[in-house]
Amino acid sequence: MNKPRLISAAQYNDTGRDRHKLVTAQKRGELVRVRRGIYVESAEWSKLSGRERYGLRALACVRLAQSEPVFCHATAALLWGLWIVGVPQKLHTVTEVTRGGRSSSGVVRHVGSRTEGVQRCGPVLITDKLTTTMQLINTLSFSAAVTVCDSALRVPRRSVVANHFERPDADPFHWDATWELDEPQGAALLPEELRAAAAQLPSKAGQTRALKIINFASALSGSAGESLSRVKMFELGFPAPVLQQRFSLDDGRAALVDFWFKKERAVGEFDGKGKYLRDDWGQGRSMADRIMAEKRRENQIRAQVSGFARWDWQDLKDTQRFISILRQAGLRQK
Repeated sequence: MNKPRLISAAQYNDTGRDRHKLVTAQKRGELVRVRRGIYVESAEWSKLSGRERYGLRALACVRLAQSEPVFCHATAALLWGLWIVGVPQKLHTVTEVTRGGRSSSGVVRHVGSRTEGVQRCGPVLITDKLTTTMQLINTLSFSAAVTVCDSALRVPRRSVVANHFERPDADPFHWDATWELDEPQGAALLPEELRAAAAQLPSKAGQTRALKIINFASALSGSAGESLSRVKMFELGFPAPVLQQRFSLDDGRAALVDFWFKKERAVGEFDGKGKYLRDDWGQGRSMADRIMAEKRRENQIRAQVSGFARWDWQDLKDTQRFISILRQAGLRQK
């Protein structure tokens, strides 16, 4: 899909046109204001996902800035493909001014270095993967931080390399930036890298909390939904599962399940529905064929176990329903 063209009111004026016509076009619904003085055609805006719109806001921020901003926290996380649930409400940038952390015009500024631990992702500068991950570990809830940490440890699939990361002084027009991702980008972090970074945190309490998150995290988690499910199982007192357990199917192929509870001989699967839409998972089959193949896979696994649980996002949000699903599969809380 072609990237929407940002229309700058300042450039509009510079070419001798009346910038007030942009405001009129916005009132008529022909344009959408992305940031003050930056517009995009409504028809193009309507085709964008929430994360793509967020990315366009970041590009508008770059266009308006006197000095190129360095994006961090949740903004950088999206470009690294780290698992952030939903769309961030604000942009996050680095400032070297100590009064950082304040929010204005939809931008939260965090104190940090604008030169160390910075990389270029196409048209934007972002904090590197380790820095971004540690920022989120230090600020998010336990469950959200584990989800980010899982994705940072995960080895990306080669088939989904969408973003390219270079030195800050690289050509900003060499690559584009993709904001709609569900697979991590760039080299996977190592647990020892994260632990070393945690040891540098200023407070003992911060170090202890970060290490708890890092030690709980796993490179084997396959999605944000799986990560949040695992945290919720832990918090609810269910036994710790084995991740990505291999089962043999009738045709000799191997099937990996999200969660395997060996003692209870029970399988758990998070159904995010995204896999039915992925080209690499579907192998060119129609949606109906994909669903039927998944049903056959499930039946063959069920024949080998004592319990089988499947849940989705709605089940995960409803704690009592989630507990009921796991208990029906033979799992018990401590």
